[in-house]
Amino acid sequence: MLADLRGIEFDWFAADSEGNVALFATAGEGFLPAGVAENHEMHSAFAESLPAPRVGTAEVWLDYADAGFYVFDWALPGGPYELRASPNCELKSAIKQQALAVMHMPRFNGSFSSTTKVDSWK
Repeated sequence: MLADLRGIEFDWFAADSEGNVALFATAGEGFLPAGVAENHEMHSAFAESLPAPRVGTAEVWLDYADAGFYVFDWALPGGPYELRASPNCELKSAIKQQALAVMHMPRFNGSFSSTTKVDSWK
């Protein structure tokens, strides 16, 4: 993890083999795939652009699921990322285009729909 991001909540995004997009919340210690740290400003800007009226509460994951994202949160202490919410709808095309425009968005080898834990990135 980039030293600037260690110890702070940081959200990054990835796409799976089916074109779904997930938000990963680091809880200050979760790992980052290659390319995310170097482009963390783009991930942060995209995360901040998303509607999240329940930010600051445990229900914020529902905001992202309502927008069409899978949501994985780093389980403290020591991980792994665990599925916290699944999409309640299809990801809106405008949001999906914004997400996929994030430079060096990691690609998950598999499907978020059949994944409950992510403990490494291949």
